[in-house]
Amino acid sequence: MERPDVGGTRWAAMSPALVALVVAGGLVAAATVAVFLWSERTAGVLAALAGCSLLWGGALATRRRDPLLLFLDSVVDRAFDGCLLSAIALQLRDSDTVAAAAAAIALVVSFVAAYERARGQSLGYPVEDSLVTRTARYGLVALGLLIPELLSATMFALAALMALAAAVRASQVAKQERE
Repeated sequence: MERPDVGGTRWAAMSPALVALVVAGGLVAAATVAVFLWSERTAGVLAALAGCSLLWGGALATRRRDPLLLFLDSVVDRAFDGCLLSAIALQLRDSDTVAAAAAAIALVVSFVAAYERARGQSLGYPVEDSLVTRTARYGLVALGLLIPELLSATMFALAALMALAAAVRASQVAKQERE
C-alpha cells in the first residue's frame, strides 16, 4: 500500500476526490437532519447535491485507484442509503406506512446488494458497481424527497432496482464459479 511521501504529493493529488467525498458525507448528514425536521424539499436538494458530490468523488477515486479514496467512497455511499432511507422509514412510520415500508425494504435490499459486491470482490470475483445504478439510487431518493407525492413510488422503484442489482451480482458470482 502506498504511503504519503514527505512532501505530501499523494495527499495533494488526492485532495479533489477527498474534498468531494467529505463534502458528500456532510451533505448526507444535513439531508438526514432535514428528513427528521420533515423539510422534504430541503432534504431532496441536499440529497441530490450529496449524490452529485459522491458521483464526482467516486469517479476521481476510481480513476486514481487509491485504496483510501476507494474505501471512503464506499463508506459514504453506504451512509447515503443507511442514513436517508432509515430516516425516511422512521419519519413516515405513523403517517405513511406504505412509504415507510418501501424505504425499509429498499434499505435492506440495498445493503444486501452492497454486501454481495463487497463479499464477491473479497473472494476474488470481479463484481462491479455500476455508475448507472448509483446514479439511479441517488436520483430516486432525491426525487422522492423533492416530490413527496412520489415518495412511495420512488422507494418501491429503488427496492426493485436494488433487488435487480442483487440478482445480477449473485448470478455473476455463480456464473464465474461454474467456469
